Amino acid sequence: MTLLRKLELPLVLFLLTAGAAFLLKMCYLSLAVNCLFGLAFLTGFYFYVRARHDINIPVMLMVLVFAALQVDALGNYFHMYGRKFGPMQYDEFSHMAVQVLITPIIIWLVRRALDRLGHKVSLGIAALFAITMMFSISAAYEIIELWDEVYFGGQRIWSKYDTANDLQWDLCGILIGTVLALPLLRFAETKPLLQLSERQTT
Repeated sequence: MTLLRKLELPLVLFLLTAGAAFLLKMCYLSLAVNCLFGLAFLTGFYFYVRARHDINIPVMLMVLVFAALQVDALGNYFHMYGRKFGPMQYDEFSHMAVQVLITPIIIWLVRRALDRLGHKVSLGIAALFAITMMFSISAAYEIIELWDEVYFGGQRIWSKYDTANDLQWDLCGILIGTVLALPLLRFAETKPLLQLSERQTT
């Protein structure tokens, strides 16, 4: 256990660096590489949270995160970026859909973290914290796109409004995801499996 504690900070820093590097180059990688790295990264995150914090994340929430990664990966594979996708550009759809898919796990994790800190809050309050966190992460991703554009010769920013437009659709996705996630999480917490998970994390 002492060894795990000593290795924890380097491990977390490694995962954060690997995740940022993956997001930096994800749009240039093959579909197979994106799938394999996504699976490896999410598996590592799942077992780290389980081993270090004794939190069992519902597998379905992890599946939604993996699906969010595939929205971007499939868009790159089929060269959808820069094209119309229904009434919007695929880039706009991607930003919105990714946020919708990852909102449930962020709300769930925020509530578990607050519980661990001794703050018993409703799902609504946890969602408020999650919304601000997710929008901050979305802004950080736009910085990663800027780094790719400025320092690595990428082409990720297509116009002077691209970043603001991306953040607009991110916010739409976060709000839609929250509206959908809250009743689903409330319903799921009445199920025996999640009740057991809750007892294990308190």
